[in-house]
Amino acid sequence: MRLFIAEKPSLAKAIASGFGGGAQRSGYIELSSGDVVSWCYGHLLENLKPEEYDRKWSSWDLSTLPITVSEWRLKPRKDAEKQLKVLGELIKRAKVVVNAGDPDREGQLLVDEVLEYYGWSGKTQRLLLNATDSASVAKAMSSMRENSEFKNLSAAALCRSQADWLVGMNLSRAATKTFGRDKVVSVGRVQTPTLALVVRRDLEIENFKAQTFYTLVANVKTAGGTVKMEHAPKEDRILDAKVAESVAASLKGKNVALAVECKKSREMAPSPYMLATFQKDAEKFLSLGAQESLNTLQQLYEAQLTSYPRTDHDRLPPEQAGAAVKIANAVIAAGYVKEAKGLIPLMQPNKRIYSLPKDAEHHGLIPTGKVPGSDISAKLLKAYELVCKRFVLGLLPDYEYEETTASFVHEKRKFGCSGEVPLNAAKSWRALEPKKTKALALSGSPKEGKVLGVEVKAGETTPPKPYTEASLIADMRSVAKFVTDPKLKAILKDTSGIGTAATQAGTIEALKKREMIMVDKKTLTSTKFGRHVIAKMPKAMTDPGVTAAWEDALGMIAAGKYQPQDFMVRTGLFVAGQLARMRGVR
Repeated sequence: MRLFIAEKPSLAKAIASGFGGGAQRSGYIELSSGDVVSWCYGHLLENLKPEEYDRKWSSWDLSTLPITVSEWRLKPRKDAEKQLKVLGELIKRAKVVVNAGDPDREGQLLVDEVLEYYGWSGKTQRLLLNATDSASVAKAMSSMRENSEFKNLSAAALCRSQADWLVGMNLSRAATKTFGRDKVVSVGRVQTPTLALVVRRDLEIENFKAQTFYTLVANVKTAGGTVKMEHAPKEDRILDAKVAESVAASLKGKNVALAVECKKSREMAPSPYMLATFQKDAEKFLSLGAQESLNTLQQLYEAQLTSYPRTDHDRLPPEQAGAAVKIANAVIAAGYVKEAKGLIPLMQPNKRIYSLPKDAEHHGLIPTGKVPGSDISAKLLKAYELVCKRFVLGLLPDYEYEETTASFVHEKRKFGCSGEVPLNAAKSWRALEPKKTKALALSGSPKEGKVLGVEVKAGETTPPKPYTEASLIADMRSVAKFVTDPKLKAILKDTSGIGTAATQAGTIEALKKREMIMVDKKTLTSTKFGRHVIAKMPKAMTDPGVTAAWEDALGMIAAGKYQPQDFMVRTGLFVAGQLARMRGVR
């Protein structure tokens, strides 16, 4: 028999339904073919506790550190022993095992580790499900691959697990004993630099001092009309009122040489959501927190309505382009994105969007073509509509417009204005997402103008905005801008981040639970305890760039470009270095 092992029961049911269903047994589903579909509940196995490796680590005394492991061992999770035994018996009967874990690092590992636990060495295949509707299951079944092709993905997940264990077990004990103030200090490779981002933002807001600046608005008469041209740079602002008044006085009545440019531009149709961009819009339009957004998408995925939610990509596989308009038609015919009905003839797949790299774990978030029943909750329905609309937008033509800009330079200061005239707004994605535009009241391309007068406007700088969960995740996804070490900055990509789409919302929840951050009206702020922890923590543990470099290294392991043993040696050296620094904290 073939044994399919899914990540959770709901996905096992989806796989079974792809075969026409089957008989429910205790811990598995038996198909009419004799094949069996069973499941995990996430990770069924967990690392041993330090004291289970060596009794000396039952004490949190600093003298017992570092905790090191030469031979890693796993044990059944107490709440998963029954299902693990079911899988063990099924593995004994199987001729072929199919790893049907989620299509990512953790999904790969959580099935692989069960197979290794029971010593399975037979034929193993990999089923990659990015959606659970029957058509997607059938397609995935026809393109299963050898599980061995994903050994590097599994190795990356294992390195992540072991490295996080070493960091957490060693540094949490050291932090608790050195500056815990009678509280347990939880330290994590992702958690701690995330907390540091929140603390940093809070301190920037508290220490912010408003500064007055001045913008200049020149009223310029030209042969093509009179326009207002502004000097309002984001940098090098005028901070002295006398300077602003002097510039205004020197400019009044002057003839100025104009540079006028008129060109056609386009605004590309939005790509489908990735998890982070969905979380941003769900926070804005549905008032959902990051974890609630993920939970909602998971429910839609398990209901076979949308694709896999934990995705870092907004692109789609080229081979899915042929079904795109059909899916959009199904969604619109069912009454969703009704405003797009008249635009269906304009819809076609965009090559830019249908360009997912072959090595990507997941594609962008899209509807499957199956539509909700009448029993769907209001929250799920609104989330589904967001996903559908974003998908439909990506099938519509780019928005084209004519942009006119005019500028002149006075005393090395640039004044300018611009206007926009839509060319195809009603036949582009902007038909569904209208924007306010204003044409520049300027005809022709005048070469010069006369300044009739200059208005001086005073403004005041504003502090950074407090984080929301969505904006924190956005910064977690791109941390190079926070890194000051030039060597570290050089190796980080613009997209280097801390955590993954699968873990970022959970990290925020953990910080809340551990009373290091709190939420007030969607706003995240650090607690007194959270600030104390960051103030005492070694810099390398709070620097998001260090963790981002680790995440990049894990990506290289998954791609087969970095050896797991080298990563673990570096982890051990890193932990030892941080312990030495913590021992010196007072």
